Amino acid sequence: MSSRLTGRAALRLLLATLLLGGCMPDLKSERPPERIYWLEGTTLDAPPDVQPVVAVAPGLDTDRIWRLEADQRLNYYAGAFWPDNLRPLLASHMDRAFLAAGRGPELSILLERFFAVDRGEGLAPSVEVRALFGVAGERCVFEAATEANGARLRDIVAAHQEMLDALTRAAARTAEQGCS
Repeated sequence: MSSRLTGRAALRLLLATLLLGGCMPDLKSERPPERIYWLEGTTLDAPPDVQPVVAVAPGLDTDRIWRLEADQRLNYYAGAFWPDNLRPLLASHMDRAFLAAGRGPELSILLERFFAVDRGEGLAPSVEVRALFGVAGERCVFEAATEANGARLRDIVAAHQEMLDALTRAAARTAEQGCS
């Protein structure tokens, strides 16, 4: 009986050595942990009576947070995401801002730019937004940019929030006053 116990003990020791000594998967990763960033809704004091219809330029409809590098290469921040792809995220944001429930004429919004732009070594990126609005047969362009307060992702997301607020206010002005 003691040789049986010694055999079992040896087997347990061998298994523990194999598990701890290299047969275990490497649990370390060089990838940063995934982070999901929230954009707050924009409150309009007196939202115009329109129904926003949102589209996004091809390539931007993803949950990634994009950045445009100096060589015009579109890249993304590793491990950083919006809660949903950009089109449904923006559509939900606009619906809530305009209190839309299928009422009023359509306000079309085609988002062409919504990303951070590298400005060179040591400089914080800027965040740019560009959209085409269509209302009552008119089409107009909205463009804006803001410099992030720093190069950290939280600063870049805050700049995205500022640009989303500016886009929402510009859409409301366009709905009320047309393209001017």
